[in-house]
Amino acid sequence: MSPNTRLNLILLAVLVLLIGGNVAGFTYRSWGPAVNQYVTDYWKAHTLTPAVKAGDRTIAECLGVSDFYSVHLTTYFLADSDESAGGPTDDLTKYDEYCDRIPGTGKVIFSVTLMEKDARNEPVAISFYQTDGGGALKEINSLPSRVYPSGLLSVETTVAHKGRYVLRLAFGEAKNKEDMIDMPILVGR
Repeated sequence: MSPNTRLNLILLAVLVLLIGGNVAGFTYRSWGPAVNQYVTDYWKAHTLTPAVKAGDRTIAECLGVSDFYSVHLTTYFLADSDESAGGPTDDLTKYDEYCDRIPGTGKVIFSVTLMEKDARNEPVAISFYQTDGGGALKEINSLPSRVYPSGLLSVETTVAHKGRYVLRLAFGEAKNKEDMIDMPILVGR
């Protein structure tokens, strides 16, 4: 191969890389978020293991935020079994600890810590919803709005089906989107 041919091939490869990079950069808004979400979901699904002890998860993994509020979620999960059916749910030693991804159906306790001290003086309502394919929400369990001076609130429920769920916290009168935190929960995926 002559030096001119080699140089032309190198220039062609550089040109193709430049054009491809520009096309990818300018179209990132259309394909980037979906790819990022897929990679995140794949990574978390394949590294989903229960925490050995409280604190094994980083704060960022279990954090829910709005413009004014932030909360930390810890999910305690007891899988469906003959041993757990109808049994007491107050013994947390039987439960595995997760964040927003639960491996299957069973009993679940969502424990939420209010990160800001100011939020502990406001009433907070907590609701747990199942989402259908169209995005509609069906309420499964909720607690009415009240003040939690300790900054810790929890709701217990049974998750009977795999799928997508939403844990919603509403601060104060929850007039604006900024006064609510929706935390997506994936069960069995």
